[in-house]
Amino acid sequence: MMKKKKFLYLLLFSLFVIACDDTKKEDDKAATDMDQAAFLANLSDQIIVPNYTEFKLSVNELKLAIDSFVLLRNQTNLDLVQLKLKQAYIVWQKVSFLEFGPAAQIALRGNANVYPADVTKVESNINNGNANLDALGNSAAKGFPTLDYLLNHTSDSAILQEFTDSKRGDYLNLVSNDLNSKTNQVIADWASYQNTFKTSLGTNIGSSTGMLINALNQHLERYFRDGKIGIPIGVRSSGIALPDNSEAYYGAYSFELIQANFTALKNIYHGSSGLGLDDYLVSAGAADLNDIINTQITIIESKINQFSGTMPDAIQNNLSELNSTYSEIQKLIVFWKVDMPSRLGVLITYQDNDGD
Repeated sequence: MMKKKKFLYLLLFSLFVIACDDTKKEDDKAATDMDQAAFLANLSDQIIVPNYTEFKLSVNELKLAIDSFVLLRNQTNLDLVQLKLKQAYIVWQKVSFLEFGPAAQIALRGNANVYPADVTKVESNINNGNANLDALGNSAAKGFPTLDYLLNHTSDSAILQEFTDSKRGDYLNLVSNDLNSKTNQVIADWASYQNTFKTSLGTNIGSSTGMLINALNQHLERYFRDGKIGIPIGVRSSGIALPDNSEAYYGAYSFELIQANFTALKNIYHGSSGLGLDDYLVSAGAADLNDIINTQITIIESKINQFSGTMPDAIQNNLSELNSTYSEIQKLIVFWKVDMPSRLGVLITYQDNDGD
């Protein structure tokens, strides 16, 4: 009798394992019907690497303009360096969300774009000299926000006067060189990582698709929704607006950065003219979800494209529309963070404070 029971238990257990395995195979099949190698190759070769290359060139042009300005402080060179800063900041929006692989290894986003700039720390570093920008306390005293402060925080005539102090020029060079060096390191590392990215198939933790979807969602949630809009309009401060916490606060082109960043996010979702996450969803039998996502993307584009002034002005004069924009972005987060990973078999591994 005991032997019969033992046999029955083993038989039931075996059937359970087989059933689970069959279910897993069906789930995997649903998420991998598309040519994933072609999908990753398109993203890598046609979007990611070209965008990084463009970013490297823009940062190098900014460095050359800063070098010229420090050597010869005049209005012409100041105009040029302000322009090159804005151009590089806009191109940064094309790669800022790619925080995996080489970028994650050196925390490129944390080195390039922690805002608002810690003005007190920046001025202290200038006065003391020989600052170590890799020190934890200098995370908000380098990168684009600090360059924005140094080159845009007051009138041009006052800025030219400030830079008669050689220490200020030294610090401007230090910040510029740091950004240029870290950018070059990421681009150099992608030369070998590119093949790794294209061959890390599947959707499990550590796969390229898994890392990409996690990176896109974390960026959309923390750095786009909250960083670019939510925090400045007061969503995280009990409704008290913090306009000076907006991106490019001194240069006053926050909305141009917002628009460029969202266009880049949309572009990688669509795979530019090749295979993208939209195709991936369709191949997994989720064409309905892709349609919903595309509709929401169009709504958000319409929302953010209506703004043309500065973030402080929009907070003062059109706060209700900014709150509406925030709400529409939140809807996309649910589609991207909950529905899309579920359909594609991707586990969201980063932590947030929202409980979406």
